[in-house]
Amino acid sequence: MTIDSVPTVSAVICTLDRPVLVLRAVKSICAQSYRDIEIVVVMDGPNPATRESLAAINDPRLRVVENPATVGISNARNIGIRAARGEWIAMLDDDDEWLPEKLEKQMATAALLRREDVVVLTLYYDRRGVREMIQPRRYPRPGQPISEYLFCEHPLLGSRETFLQPSTWLVRRKFMVDHPFTPDMLFNEDPDWLLRVVHDTDQQLVFVREPLTIFHAEERRGRLSVSRTSGWNTTRQWIIERQHIFTPRARSFLLVTICLRSCVESNSRIRDYVSILGDCYEYGVVTPKVLWLFVRTAFLFPALKHWAPTGLTTTLAKWARSSWAGSDG
Repeated sequence: MTIDSVPTVSAVICTLDRPVLVLRAVKSICAQSYRDIEIVVVMDGPNPATRESLAAINDPRLRVVENPATVGISNARNIGIRAARGEWIAMLDDDDEWLPEKLEKQMATAALLRREDVVVLTLYYDRRGVREMIQPRRYPRPGQPISEYLFCEHPLLGSRETFLQPSTWLVRRKFMVDHPFTPDMLFNEDPDWLLRVVHDTDQQLVFVREPLTIFHAEERRGRLSVSRTSGWNTTRQWIIERQHIFTPRARSFLLVTICLRSCVESNSRIRDYVSILGDCYEYGVVTPKVLWLFVRTAFLFPALKHWAPTGLTTTLAKWARSSWAGSDG
């Protein structure tokens, strides 16, 4: 691809004050076996260290868009998508990376499809320090609502098995321009977009069934914990305001897992836990599994974290994965 030609794929990265990590992400794009790409990096606010880091990349396919001020992840992504010139958009978070054949295999899959309204995803390595697992651990069942696939696939003690990391997405640019990320959204912008487009437009999810992305969960943890206190309230409000994109069951699962976990980690009061359970009765449906997840998240896991021998929770989670993973509760 020459510098003036229109690429087939635009890889879009948004970054904020992470010069070392974004350099790793960009290098993983430069190493792709699929070559007909451009790299659009949106710097969400001036940062000399990031600017200097990106200047070390000697690749004419790289373009840097520098926002004069920080606008937030949703707005920055929309800016990058509008600036892109490719037919397809491939998102990559600045702390993740792609394996070399990622785009090649996604584009080969896309070429076999007869419809254009698709999100082509890959599996990914969920890397947490020395531990690593392949996600998602299961695929949507025929006729399964997207909200239940994303939020209701919980084994007895393990964590959610169906997180669709945006660094694995490949979507047509025109569709993303017509259906942008919700402006100014600071939490849940990824599932919000996915839920809206699948629910409202019948967009189809198509998987390349091998891990081709690395999700560095450990490097993300510190950034995600900055606003835990406001996060659980914001997530709760998002569920209530976007009720139409969730089934009642999905609302309850989301409340007693992600929302309640953030509540617990921010050292909220017990009455806040009870309020979340009350929301399940008001906006969702309460089943035995919902009640178990509430007890597990609010009381069991915090107790194990403080008192159980190292590794016991992980061992129990592995055992439980097969004991209740198929429950419809």
